[in-house]
Amino acid sequence: MKLACKFIMNSIAGDTIAVPVGKNSPFRGYIKVNDTGKEIVELLKSDTDREKIINELVKRYPDAAINDIEESVDDVIEKLSSAGFLI
Repeated sequence: MKLACKFIMNSIAGDTIAVPVGKNSPFRGYIKVNDTGKEIVELLKSDTDREKIINELVKRYPDAAINDIEESVDDVIEKLSSAGFLI
């Protein structure tokens, strides 16, 4: 799976927003993401799968509970998928 369109990431007033751009974008607007969400979106710029994303986050955050990482990944993937952002 990967993103169906390009995203531009920006920090505004301490928040990170992901703005979908291009003709493949299913909507006009932005998505507010936390630091983990930002990393997941970045990883989805290349073709990947759930397990690869989880493994990468486990490497980056060795002290984090695996259940928390899995929950975060599943949440972001579900939201992006339901909004039409994943292929």
